[in-house]
Amino acid sequence: MASFSAEDLSTIGGIATVSLLHSFIPTHWLPFSIVGRAQKWTLSRTLLVTAFGAILHVVSTSLLGITAITMANTIAGEETVHKLASLLLVILGGGYVLLFLSGKGGHSHSHNQPMEKMAVAGLVLVPALSPCATTLPVFLAVGNSSSMMVLAIIVLLFSTITVMTSLVALSFYGASQLKFHWVERLH
Repeated sequence: MASFSAEDLSTIGGIATVSLLHSFIPTHWLPFSIVGRAQKWTLSRTLLVTAFGAILHVVSTSLLGITAITMANTIAGEETVHKLASLLLVILGGGYVLLFLSGKGGHSHSHNQPMEKMAVAGLVLVPALSPCATTLPVFLAVGNSSSMMVLAIIVLLFSTITVMTSLVALSFYGASQLKFHWVERLH
C-alpha cells in the first residue's frame, strides 16, 4: 500500500469534508424521502432508489471534475475557455433546433406510464443530470494524480451514499412519529 504524505492526508480530509457537507444539501436527499412517502414505498425501496440516485450523481459530478481538470491542463487562458464554452452552447442549441425542426425533438413521451416508474426515473435522473459544482475544488486539488483522483471519487461516492441514505432513513422514521390527528379528522 502506498504511503500518504501530510499533504495527501490533508487533501483527503478536505475531500471528505466537502463530500460530506455537499450531501447534506436538502435537494440531494429530501425529494427521495418525499416521493418515497407519497408513493408509499417501503424504507428499503426508498433507500435503494436513493443510493442509485447518489451513485449517478457522483458519476456525473466525477465526469464534470475530470473534464475540468482536463480543460485546465490542455487549454491556456481564461478567454479561450470562455470561447469554447460559448461555442459548445451554440452547438448544443443548434442541435436542439435541428432536432425540433426535424420533428425528433420536443415533448413526445407517453403519459400512460405508471407513476411509480416515472417517480423513480425522475428521482434518479435529476441528480444524475445535475453534477455538483461545489465539489470541483476537490478534483482540482488532486490535480494529475490518478491515484488521488480515484481516492477522491471513492470518498465522494461513499460519503454521498452514506449521508443521503441516512438522512432519508431519519426523515422516514421521523415522519412516521409525527401524529397529525387534526388532518386525519378532516378526511
